[in-house]
Amino acid sequence: MALLVALITLISTILFSVYLKGVLGQLPLLLGPIVGCVAALIISLTTGVNLFKQVPADVASAGVFALPHITLPKPSWMAVAAIMPVALATIPESTAHVYQLDIYVNDLAKKKGSEKRYDIESKLGLNLIGDGIGDMVAGAIGGPGGTNYGENISAMAITKVFSIPVLMAAAVIAMVISCFTPLVGAIYSIPTAVIGGLEIFLFGAIAAQGVAIMIDKNVDMFSSKNIAVIASIMIIGLGGQYAFGGNIPFFGIEVPCVAGAAIFGILLNLLLSIGSKKKKEDAE
Repeated sequence: MALLVALITLISTILFSVYLKGVLGQLPLLLGPIVGCVAALIISLTTGVNLFKQVPADVASAGVFALPHITLPKPSWMAVAAIMPVALATIPESTAHVYQLDIYVNDLAKKKGSEKRYDIESKLGLNLIGDGIGDMVAGAIGGPGGTNYGENISAMAITKVFSIPVLMAAAVIAMVISCFTPLVGAIYSIPTAVIGGLEIFLFGAIAAQGVAIMIDKNVDMFSSKNIAVIASIMIIGLGGQYAFGGNIPFFGIEVPCVAGAAIFGILLNLLLSIGSKKKKEDAE
């Protein structure tokens, strides 16, 4: 039943994103999960199999309104050592996201007949600074670390919504929702199958965006060097996430698979690039 709900969510979201136009065409990531939840409700009522998740006790017992629990940081060198690899992971991640936005925004502008060129690539430095400041502020009050997550980039690519005011409004709405426990409980109760079906689309779109970048930048996919780097990064990252739960044990250190894959890919690329500049100059 869970697989059926996941498939209904996935297929309905894809159909909405492909065939709906106008305002409705910007809402596939909302309409698809709604269809999935309706399917889960029908299955739960007809078969007795409850696919909805149970709301955590602390959320269910809280009042209507509750502010987030703020905690001050406790300095620790062990914590610093543990979080440093994560910081390395966000650099290639954020870099890819900026390039993805540049490609998709300018492609959409071109399709709409606009001759304006949006120079988003040059804002990479500001983006990394913003990520760092945001993480420091979040860490200072006990919040989670954040970055411009690939799922959000996928959401923009799917919905074609790149408006900064819209994104700011969405952030404010998310913060307001987090203060009202009934709304938090409703989000918690969304069936895992619905989230899973939606994630197939979102995470698959992330991979598709990576391919789009390589096509746009004319990356030579027949090069042995590029094949080796891409293959190593993909398998270390995906395999580490699957087999080790996201952290690869390495000489007593738990290395996040995304950071490990990125670092290995950078080092391998540098190693395989030795002598390539000289060969290019000789060829010229």
